Amino acid sequence: MENNNCPKVETCPLFNGLLLKRSGSEESYKNLYCKAGKDKWMNCKRYMTAEQIGSCADWILPNCSLSLEEIIAKMKEKGEYKGK
Repeated sequence: MENNNCPKVETCPLFNGLLLKRSGSEESYKNLYCKAGKDKWMNCKRYMTAEQIGSCADWILPNCSLSLEEIIAKMKEKGEYKGK
């Protein structure tokens, strides 16, 4: 059986319950992105950001409306950029 989980689930704060505490959204994000197969997690902004620069800020959600370039610029502004 094929594993449909994102390869980053072990280290992802969203998947591991460290973000969105008590919001109820966490499980929805997991089902829509983290556990939904490669086509879905490849479009997760958290995954895309981590792949591009090696880290992802906690404020980035899987369905973030910002482009990857905008996310990186905002992370740089906030001093959160730890790029490759």
